[in-house]
Amino acid sequence: MASLHDEELIAALQERFDTNRRAISDLRNLTEKLEATNRRLQESEALKGHFLSNIRNEINNPLTAIMGFACQLMEGNATPSQVVFNGRLIYDEAFELNFKLENVFTAAGLEAGQEMPAPARIDVAAVLAEVLGSLEHRRVEKDVVILRRFADAIPFVTDPRFLRIMFGNLVANALEFSPSYGVVTVLVTSDDRFLRISVGDEGSGIDAADHETAFDRFRQLDVGRCKSHRGLGLGLSICRALAELLGGQIGIDSALGTGSTFTLSLPLLTAEEMALVPEENLFFAAPEQF
Repeated sequence: MASLHDEELIAALQERFDTNRRAISDLRNLTEKLEATNRRLQESEALKGHFLSNIRNEINNPLTAIMGFACQLMEGNATPSQVVFNGRLIYDEAFELNFKLENVFTAAGLEAGQEMPAPARIDVAAVLAEVLGSLEHRRVEKDVVILRRFADAIPFVTDPRFLRIMFGNLVANALEFSPSYGVVTVLVTSDDRFLRISVGDEGSGIDAADHETAFDRFRQLDVGRCKSHRGLGLGLSICRALAELLGGQIGIDSALGTGSTFTLSLPLLTAEEMALVPEENLFFAAPEQF
């Protein structure tokens, strides 16, 4: 060290100072990243905890109702009209339970990477009509009008199960957040690239700052003890994940006080992709129920 000239000594010290500063800066950045990751993990655990608590109620409630109505029928004292009425209630509650479990199982499949699209030649109009029919009890419950703005037949190639799940969740959300005597609009349009299915409601709307949050898994914008809307916080996240698996996307147009419109955009297949879809897959409605 004694043999170094002053300039060399200063340069060596400066280099060490610069190295230390870079190391401190890197350490600070790493610490900030670790803290951010820890916050995300804590938030994720809190969301999962809320989800598990919520799912208990969302599943127990219809199960309790089904058992209660079934017990009344088993007593054998019901009139024919009461039998029909209880039977309808049992079906509605069973549907709600099946709807929720379908979302849970689909979310689990997506998490495990097991959901793969199986394109088929379908009539989109028939699939949409079948889903709307399955949700008729929800429409009646809210006295909501559903405007169907799509053709009687819409031939298309996509995964019918994915379409049924996505459209079912969008309509269920629209009915849930619509005011009584409100209007839900289902519009289908297309161009040379996409088939677009829009579902709009007249509900309270979603603030622009919460648009992305609405698609988060387990996340519900309406939370807490005074939660006024049912649901598990899975529907929109499932819709986005399934749409992306199909090469499409889902968008939102909403603001507070103006209602919400969700638009599902599904890509038209190329000629090469169409050639890979078996002709025997042709059918005109989704045979499955939720």
